[in-house]
Amino acid sequence: MSPRTTMGFLSIPPVRGVLSVLFLLALGAVPFADGDRGAGVRLAAALGVLMLGAIIWASTLAGFHRDLREPRRLDDAVIVAHRPRQLAIIVSWVAMALTVISLIAFGVSASAQAQGGLAASLLLTVAVALPVATALPGLSRRYAEGAGVIAVSPAGLTIATARGDTPEPVPWSRVGTVRPSRSVAGSLVNAGCGMCDAPDGLGARVRWRPGAQRAVARWAAEGFVPTAAEVRALDLESSWSPDPDALPRSRGGRWVGLAALALALLACLLMALGFLAVIVQGDESWWVGLLLVWAPVLGAVILAPRLWRELRTGQRRCATITSQGWFDLLHGQGLVRWEHIERIEVHQRHTVVLTRGSAPPFRDRDLGNRLNHRLEDAMRSSPRPLPSAGPLFREIGPHHLPYRPETRAFDLVDRAAEVGGIDVRRPPTCEEMRGPRR
Repeated sequence: MSPRTTMGFLSIPPVRGVLSVLFLLALGAVPFADGDRGAGVRLAAALGVLMLGAIIWASTLAGFHRDLREPRRLDDAVIVAHRPRQLAIIVSWVAMALTVISLIAFGVSASAQAQGGLAASLLLTVAVALPVATALPGLSRRYAEGAGVIAVSPAGLTIATARGDTPEPVPWSRVGTVRPSRSVAGSLVNAGCGMCDAPDGLGARVRWRPGAQRAVARWAAEGFVPTAAEVRALDLESSWSPDPDALPRSRGGRWVGLAALALALLACLLMALGFLAVIVQGDESWWVGLLLVWAPVLGAVILAPRLWRELRTGQRRCATITSQGWFDLLHGQGLVRWEHIERIEVHQRHTVVLTRGSAPPFRDRDLGNRLNHRLEDAMRSSPRPLPSAGPLFREIGPHHLPYRPETRAFDLVDRAAEVGGIDVRRPPTCEEMRGPRR
């Protein structure tokens, strides 16, 4: 079974829910279980449960958070007004915390053979908190969506009413005057283009997100050209703004990504040490460690270079320009000579360096990517092929090097054109293709 198919199976709500509960019980019980098999076996078992449970709970918390977070998208538009639900969010998180703590504590008490009264109270807490944590996020999300939302995009302002109507976006030139008011109905009461009736279809408690009303009023008067501050405040697409500073300041996202990689690497190292301890102790289960130790070692070999690459990316030292050529640091390709580069393309600040067919091909140095490609190639000849996980880092091709906007490689292309005489192509943005505002 491929990783993608496995995660799809684990994401089925009933399967995910049962496995999540079993993981928490095992997390509390395994470290305190009977130690007849020795500390090495117990350590390896605990780390194995922790590793598998982390994957399961990553999917569980992703679904939980997806239902709890404020609505962000309406098709291709970004939602800037909706019905708030602070109480439901607080209650859901409290219920989730009580569920996790109670299940782990119940596992500990069961392994330690604690008093029955304590176990019964923990089970009662789980019986109350688990249904709340499971059902309330989705119910509150549907309740908030039922009031209608306001969304924005380069195409205009979209109003999805409580009746379920989702009309075509009204062009910004026809929106009209947007009055200062925290209430959406109060802001749009005098709007033009037949929008006077639209606020009546919204729920009474639909409110603008902070800063949204002022931004919408400016866009209606001046055209949809978001500033960097508006992009960050309202979670708009960075490509909608002509300001390069609108690129997401991925400090928080970067630290989350680094923490996830570091945690996964640490888990692999600890699991490898646990299996090695089983082998060194030489008890009757030593062969189990010998059979399984390769997996965490392989994981560490894949994750360590990725962590180092992410650290380099965060420092925005993805590449440098020399008189000889483009020197790649992010992918570890080294010097790419100017005579081998055909052109550089910038697509909404995604930068791609393209080399000629006669140039030496690039080699993807990420072992995980190469293994996934091997898996995909092997599955093509299978009568029932299964998809692999695909590239888990930044996939490169034989003749192209990609750079995400966060690396700010687009800042280098003008100098590359000047120093190396390279053709730089920038496809026109949506605003440029629409032409000047009338």
